Amino acid sequence: MKIGVISDTHDQRLRILEAIDIFNREKAELVIHCGDWVSPFSAARFSALKCPIKGVFGNNDGDKDMHRQRNGNFIGYHDKEMEIAADGRKIFVTHGHISQLVENALKSGNYDAVFSGHTHVAHVKNEGKTLWLNPGTLVDETNEKTKGMSIAVYDTATNTAKLIKLK
Repeated sequence: MKIGVISDTHDQRLRILEAIDIFNREKAELVIHCGDWVSPFSAARFSALKCPIKGVFGNNDGDKDMHRQRNGNFIGYHDKEMEIAADGRKIFVTHGHISQLVENALKSGNYDAVFSGHTHVAHVKNEGKTLWLNPGTLVDETNEKTKGMSIAVYDTATNTAKLIKLK
């Protein structure tokens, strides 16, 4: 099973559409958003996905009730963390601004994969038997050291992920 992973979209409406196009072409069967959707109006663009989407809220998602009210019919929102069982894999998802949640999940050995965002720095790392994925951001430049936009696709069959750079 292919799972699209995205984070820190920060109202980048055109880049959200680019990411959706990639996820649809990759035939993702589920998309996970690791938080910082920001505006419920931008999050509404995810309705163009050809698969379900679930996600957590980040530290920049102000009006969670408005998100749920506008988009709750097609986005499965969770507050600060969620666990997913997909194709025999156990996955933990959090935004990453509460670093202890990420650290605890990685150290526990209970998960095949941990997805987080927040830093805007994309990475795929192995922490013991656990894959740790940060898909990056849709913001082209956060600061001088953090540049570039990316998303990821996670493969449950191999417990691996690939980062995909956006234009």
